[in-house]
Amino acid sequence: MIKFTYHDKNDQKCLGLGISRRNVERLVAGQPIWVRLTEMGNLAVDGSILLFFGETEEEMTAALAEYIGPDTTVHVDPKLKP
Repeated sequence: MIKFTYHDKNDQKCLGLGISRRNVERLVAGQPIWVRLTEMGNLAVDGSILLFFGETEEEMTAALAEYIGPDTTVHVDPKLKP
C-alpha cells in the first residue's frame, strides 16, 4: 500500500491511498486494512480508516456489523439513494 497526503486544487489537504493486488487479495479474503491517520502527519482528522471488500452491498453490510454501534454515522452517496 502507498499512503500519502497532498493538497487538491482548492488547497484542501487530502489523503491518498494506493492499494496493490496483494492488498485487494487480502481484502477479498476478509482481512481488513487499517490506516492509522496519526502516522500520516498533520491531517484535519484524527483516527483511522478501515478498508474492506464485499462483492455486494449485502456482504459489505455483514462485514461491517461488528464495527457498527450507537455512535456510528453512515453517509450514503446521493447517487445510490432511490
